[in-house]
Amino acid sequence: MYFIFEIEFNSDKSYISDMIRGLKEKFSIELEITRTEKKIILISKRDEPKLEEFLKTLEESLPASIYLGKSNHYLSEEKPKFKSIIENSLPIDLSLCPSCQKEIFDVSSRRYYYPFTSCKCCGSRHAFLDRYPFSRENSTMKFLVPCKLCQEEMEKNPLRKNYPLISCIDCGIALKMVDKKSERYANDKGSYRQLFEVSARAIAKGKSILIETTFGYRKFFKPTINDDLKNSTLFIANASSLNSHLMMVPQEFNALLSIERPLLRVATKSQELKDLFGSSVWCKYPDDGVSMLLAKEIINSGLDFIAYEECEEDTQADMIVSFDIPITTQKDFKLFINQDTKFIISGERSVFPQMRKDGKAIELNRKQSNNHEGFKSSMLSVLAEHKRLDQDAVGVHFDDRLHFLYYNQKEVIDVVPPQTFEADNLFENISKLRDGSDRLVENFKKEYYALYERINSITGEKNLFEITAILLELEDESFEGISSKALEFMGKGGLQIDTKMSDNRFNDYAFLASIMSYKLTNAENSLLCYSIYESFGDYIAEIVNQLMNKTKATTLTLSGKSFANQSLWGRIERNLSLKKPILNINYPIGVENEVYGDMIKNDSIYIVACGYHS
Repeated sequence: MYFIFEIEFNSDKSYISDMIRGLKEKFSIELEITRTEKKIILISKRDEPKLEEFLKTLEESLPASIYLGKSNHYLSEEKPKFKSIIENSLPIDLSLCPSCQKEIFDVSSRRYYYPFTSCKCCGSRHAFLDRYPFSRENSTMKFLVPCKLCQEEMEKNPLRKNYPLISCIDCGIALKMVDKKSERYANDKGSYRQLFEVSARAIAKGKSILIETTFGYRKFFKPTINDDLKNSTLFIANASSLNSHLMMVPQEFNALLSIERPLLRVATKSQELKDLFGSSVWCKYPDDGVSMLLAKEIINSGLDFIAYEECEEDTQADMIVSFDIPITTQKDFKLFINQDTKFIISGERSVFPQMRKDGKAIELNRKQSNNHEGFKSSMLSVLAEHKRLDQDAVGVHFDDRLHFLYYNQKEVIDVVPPQTFEADNLFENISKLRDGSDRLVENFKKEYYALYERINSITGEKNLFEITAILLELEDESFEGISSKALEFMGKGGLQIDTKMSDNRFNDYAFLASIMSYKLTNAENSLLCYSIYESFGDYIAEIVNQLMNKTKATTLTLSGKSFANQSLWGRIERNLSLKKPILNINYPIGVENEVYGDMIKNDSIYIVACGYHS
């Protein structure tokens, strides 16, 4: 009789199964571990004596993950067979697993308050990678020699067996703190803890500290209503205070505390946070050893949260904490959650490197894509992840521009391309839209002369969302600013905003003219911002239905970061749920997914045009 335990895991990465393998070795249990596309499957004999204890320990040791789902178990007379996959075992950057977290807070451990603690299944590994293959010699820690205890651990600890980045306080990386008066180093238990205690107390007193984490430099500070916080992230130190300050569904709570530690936009609840950040805020739970230890002392200083800004090494601050080992930072990744829908919006960390079929790494270059037809690659990436390249499909790509696409199993065609939009001479273009448009412009100029003059003087590249935010006089003049303001609307229905002209294509000038009209009637900004996405959702659904009826395609793909908006997504679900749209699974829906789509399109791995490399 066989016992089968299945765990849903919707990713090809290996860190969860590596943890289970390490636990298996620790227990010396007879257990087969198989990876399928969407599951981790454990198979053992029903009478295995250590099985019950193993499963109990597994439950305690398994970290939360955005890719983990439900689990189930059953018995079988025959040993079942499953179609296995090759796991992506390349080093990625994660938070710490429960085992490593326990070490850094255990005063008897030689890693007590040592922020660079990690193992084979967690921590910042890609950050220290110099080149492939992943080894000590190919990392930036190559000049640090493991101490005797770490060398012994590399032989005996299943989670650190031959682990390239093994280190502890006795043989690891020292921290340095510099202020205007002194310079101090942390290289033992006492000095490490003191450094974080001093840092937290300084922040609590209103000082700013520039701290080098394994994910890059961050300027930490205690936010006040006098600060410009539009580029800041809420740093939640105390998990028990989450429900006091934020309105979170269980899916958001679990994702925020997952080992991947994404950035998540969450609705604010406490008046304190509303006064600081408005109705919603991008938030982060401590995501590496440095930020975890800082958070611990922040709590001891009497604070539930602080804020930080991602910044450069030369950013001004009252104090600086850094280390001397070079690291390679990746852009943090943002996650979108709407009830049971979950997808990665943008970013690199924990997503890249991806793995080719031959086991080689796919890295994401820092440069933005130069591929003006990247939206076609984005559609291909979605189809490839869902194994639907053999089906006709309609696609919608909504980034800064809105494209409607058709895939005929050979190529992607831009069937409804966006019209040319120029911010220069904006009002002149609006005045020529239709009869009466010139009067609209004149009335707007009379009522909002300063705003008219500012917009009329704009030259160079400005996308539609930036112009819209300026027109609405939002503090954050961006897509994010409009999204945030839309979340403040508490009503049930929005206004109808023009999205198209006679040729059925989205018309930016008609869209802006409509907003100008509502602004002249003193419509609330929150209502207008909500209405923008509601109208986009209706327009997208209308064109999609026309295209799918005309082409007989049964597959609908969505890509582009603009879909990561609660108002728009709610409208898309209402209008297109029967079409069952598909999005990327392991890749972000933003520009980063082009790297995979280009591989499909060009059957190659080195894509110069997109700025990606392997």
